[in-house]
Amino acid sequence: MKRADGKKRTPSRTEPQQAGGAAEQTERSAVLRWVVIGGMVLAVFAVAGLVGSFVRDYKAKKLAPPASAAGPSALAVPIYGHAPVTLTVFEDMRDPASLQFSQTFDPTLAHLIASGTVNVYYREVAGVDATSGGNGSLYAGNALACAQDAKDFQQYRTVLLANQPTAADDTFGSKSKLIALAKKVPGLDTDVFRQCVNAGTHNVWVKDSTSAFKKLGQGNVPVLTMSVLPQTTSQFSTIYSGTLPLTPQQLTTKVIAAAQTAPTIAPTATATSS
Repeated sequence: MKRADGKKRTPSRTEPQQAGGAAEQTERSAVLRWVVIGGMVLAVFAVAGLVGSFVRDYKAKKLAPPASAAGPSALAVPIYGHAPVTLTVFEDMRDPASLQFSQTFDPTLAHLIASGTVNVYYREVAGVDATSGGNGSLYAGNALACAQDAKDFQQYRTVLLANQPTAADDTFGSKSKLIALAKKVPGLDTDVFRQCVNAGTHNVWVKDSTSAFKKLGQGNVPVLTMSVLPQTTSQFSTIYSGTLPLTPQQLTTKVIAAAQTAPTIAPTATATSS
């Protein structure tokens, strides 16, 4: 058996290099791991951003009628008089002629509704925005739909018309102004109403109503049409427009005559027809 020669073993130069290489490899692996994780996090945020953008775009294009909307494509706010005759009012909260129409005919319409002679459908149109610029017609129409959700359509409509600015003044283009005016209707100024106004929940509804009105070729608002059961509200005769004058007495006479010749049918038939 050979005895050890007693010489000390000299470490190989490759050992520290291997140790250092392993450390560097470990460090690179850790960095790569964080890079991968960071990339995954960024990818998640990117996907979330795309989904959020898609959802916002979808909501911006989706028709969202207000509560109890009626008529073709649910573009009208109905006030029912439980009658076979339905009058449809096309109006613009920013339009001076719509204000004049309201001042002239609203008392007559209220009487005809109360007497069970007519139903009245209100269609909001954003016409002044197109001719004078701004968004007041659109935003006011949306705010009215928000008020309809809260069952305060008639009261808020009265407030908007009473505070109508000149056509050249886009005061209704301020959502904060529309919310401030809601304070004049008891109980309307709620968080739900504010969110509805600020988000433009029913903007598409107003835009679709405006587009549908243009296709009728009736000119500018206000316009008043009449349909009598078994007609639907898409089958109508125009009884008032910019080129077709009418007085409150003439309106009453026309409606009563139509009601007398109409068959006795449940008023829900008019409410749900399209």
